[in-house]
Amino acid sequence: MNINIIREKILEVKARRDFTEIQNYFETHPDGIELLVTVLINEEDYPLKEYSSWILVHLCKSHPNLVRPFYDQFVDLLFISQDQTVLRNVVNIISHLKIKNYRESELIDVLISFIQEHRNKVALQVYSMQILALFVLKYPELKKEIVEILDLNDKDKTPAYNSGKRNFMKKTKKINLDLLN
Repeated sequence: MNINIIREKILEVKARRDFTEIQNYFETHPDGIELLVTVLINEEDYPLKEYSSWILVHLCKSHPNLVRPFYDQFVDLLFISQDQTVLRNVVNIISHLKIKNYRESELIDVLISFIQEHRNKVALQVYSMQILALFVLKYPELKKEIVEILDLNDKDKTPAYNSGKRNFMKKTKKINLDLLN
């Protein structure tokens, strides 16, 4: 498989937005997923990195087993990329995969930083909340700090942010903050 073929496929998706076709392509050419990830990790020029991450979101939703082997690379990218589209899509990808111990505390910190940075897109913040909810279920002692951060950062936020916050609280409601003190 040639990386230029993958670049052409990415540009086809940009032109036609046919995710069913591209998912079928990678089902039959799973070796191309590594090249798709390479385009993303190398942060190739627009539209390649943005659309490769979007394709990976769709692949992850339908075939997480094809994307799961690249979990560590996705986490690493969160510490490098400054591209809001890439960050949003990579956090979305991670939110559909089972969390691993890889760079766990650093990942929690970067997700919190995405919420605290007001210039970040709300979707990046909401996807960060989804992953943080998973970490709170694993480490209940994190809930109090994360709830405080969500509360401190919800001023003048969109309905999408508030919905993400409500979903976080709903997913973690069994963890009683009073019992953690």
